[in-house]
Amino acid sequence: MSARDFPIDALLRWRMERAEADAPPPPSATQLLELARPWWVVWPEVFRARLDRLAQMPLAYGYAMTALDRERAAHPVPTIVGGTEDVEAWARISYLSVRDGRLRLRFRLEGLAGASDAAFEATFVSPTAERALLVGDAELSQSGEYRVDVALPAALADAWARLRVTDPMPFRFVLHPTTDAG
Repeated sequence: MSARDFPIDALLRWRMERAEADAPPPPSATQLLELARPWWVVWPEVFRARLDRLAQMPLAYGYAMTALDRERAAHPVPTIVGGTEDVEAWARISYLSVRDGRLRLRFRLEGLAGASDAAFEATFVSPTAERALLVGDAELSQSGEYRVDVALPAALADAWARLRVTDPMPFRFVLHPTTDAG
């Protein structure tokens, strides 16, 4: 029997059996739950240190108004950019929309020397309660801005629905590199 005479369904069945035999065992439920835990739960001491640094960063309202376009000047959001070494920076919000229970925003990072990561896990932190409010992926666009599109809990959606780019933001950021382990 030549290769042309071999039935395709038998070949596919053989390939699937080989793939199943070579595959690692599936993770247990405990392992899946462990993988699903957010970074601030896995590394609480790192999260606490980043919260402490955020709390020490002043809100620079005067700095916010020095932009050339004063009508659309956004208040800078204190930000800790995590990685091998935590760096203090500011996020300048350029677009913010809360509709249908989703937050869509764009921001530019200021105060970072050198290139930044292409993607972060953006943890929105309450400036008063010092807790994580929500988390979303922040991806770098070609224009140099990070974009976040995340579902909001109902309470936050109601509270943030009236926010404008020029308002002081009710959150601070901890940007955690998606490729970093801590």
